[in-house]
Amino acid sequence: MDMIREQRFNPLSQLALLLVLCGGGFIASGLIALVIGNQLHIDPKNLADELMKPENVSWNRLFQVFSSFLFMALPAFVIASINGRNPAKKLGFNEAISRNQILIVVFMVIAGFLVSGALGDLNQMIPVPKTAEVYFKQLEDEYNKEILSVGYMKTTYDFVISIIVLAFIPAIFEEMLFRGCLQKIMISLTRNVFVGIFITSIIFSAIHFSYYGFLPRLFLSIMLGYIFYFGKNLWLNITAHFLNNAYPLTVMFMLGREGKLNTGVLEETVHWGYGIIGAIILIGLFVLYKKESERVLDNRNINEETL
Repeated sequence: MDMIREQRFNPLSQLALLLVLCGGGFIASGLIALVIGNQLHIDPKNLADELMKPENVSWNRLFQVFSSFLFMALPAFVIASINGRNPAKKLGFNEAISRNQILIVVFMVIAGFLVSGALGDLNQMIPVPKTAEVYFKQLEDEYNKEILSVGYMKTTYDFVISIIVLAFIPAIFEEMLFRGCLQKIMISLTRNVFVGIFITSIIFSAIHFSYYGFLPRLFLSIMLGYIFYFGKNLWLNITAHFLNNAYPLTVMFMLGREGKLNTGVLEETVHWGYGIIGAIILIGLFVLYKKESERVLDNRNINEETL
């Protein structure tokens, strides 16, 4: 019966259902926004602007959590549930992990900052028509304002809440959708690991609606894609994603306490030379990571056969 179900629920069917579920999650998020607006007695036309005010930051954070759960985590979990028993394990939540893997991933993130910073600089140098430039900058400003609003931090308590809402929870929900679910589907559809990861990464970067951050996010997603492909463990991805999200928030908090916070902290770039150094280091780290991941997975397989 399981084999018949898997044959009927092929990768294309999974992708179609995933799109439907994500669309449903998006609609449900809109309804939640209306409920919040009604609770705060806000005109729906002004809801987005009102939620970015400091006095409404708690509601904004609540909305971010529920919307990302409905749009990302829930669809991924449903697809994994349909694919068989133990959906959490299907998504990649397992115990096959080592300290060396975690340590390597931490250094990957650090090297990745250099590469993504250089790509951010390259992204800004790509010429676009004037009308498109104005539009892209407007989207960037709106995105940065949203981050600064949700990440409103005056106290250590605010900082901890922001780390949870903007770093930890998105790391879990986004990795469930993009690595635990969509990447697997795309690799199965294309029958090519790189193409599957690359398509997933394009979608990952595109949904953030940030032209000037497109290349850095594309790179980040490719890096996360191979971390998952080699490690087969979503916790490693969540660790890397969390650290990537937590760093700018920490900088924002520190600058905010000094009265120096502005949107520029979200747009930092680095010289391309540092990016090359970071890429060389990252390649070496991936060689180590692949070997360590193979060792961990081999040990897991041996233990499972013994049991």
